[in-house]
Amino acid sequence: MSDLTGKVVVVTGGESGIGRAISVRAASDGANVVVGGLDAAGLDETVEMMSNHPGDGLALPTDVTDPGQVQAMIDGAVETFGRLDAAVANAGAFVKQTSFAEMDLADWNRVVEVNLTGVFLTLQTALKVLLKQGEGGSLLATGSSTAIRPIPGMIPYTSSKGGVHQMMRALAIELAEHKIRCNTIVPGVTRTQALMVGGPEYASRGLKYVPMDELVEPEELAALVSFALSDEAPHMTGTLLKVDAGRTSA
Repeated sequence: MSDLTGKVVVVTGGESGIGRAISVRAASDGANVVVGGLDAAGLDETVEMMSNHPGDGLALPTDVTDPGQVQAMIDGAVETFGRLDAAVANAGAFVKQTSFAEMDLADWNRVVEVNLTGVFLTLQTALKVLLKQGEGGSLLATGSSTAIRPIPGMIPYTSSKGGVHQMMRALAIELAEHKIRCNTIVPGVTRTQALMVGGPEYASRGLKYVPMDELVEPEELAALVSFALSDEAPHMTGTLLKVDAGRTSA
């Protein structure tokens, strides 16, 4: 268990999957957690899952592509808990696999808007608070193994997640003097609601790219994120934190 006692963490995309696991794990490690996302009922379920943990939870429905809503989420965290220590930009979107030649511009724009611009807005807004506090902190984003080993037909998703990887590397250099650590969690094929909706056949197609032939569990990613946000990792920055069952090694 990592120690996040007293820290205040904002997590986007916290209504299910990886974001939910990160939120619940952070609360179990002592953090007060603000969960943002589009699904208000899902956010409430996540907060309910924190009820028996040391940290408190707060659900704030948020569209990460809307600057005003992102600002309200960060302001809500500070107003409720008195400070901010970390932000996890996890909200994401993807569309069905389509060849590049037949790809729709609207699909491209939506995925980039959520996966890249949403990360920009979330982390920039959180950063302004961290800089004002002057006590360091941590920024983390969810990338993807597809940004390292692409899958055909997923150009918008792959491109947007590649942008996230590079954004976080650049931020790690820019913010080092402020003791603000910037890292990227890189999931492999993970057992999330979005994956399982496609059924066993869909999951199996994803596993053909995975040497260990096993799905990653969201809780595995959450444990690593909790460590990365803690004071036990003071010099971990600019890092791709891969949990992918060997997918990017093959």
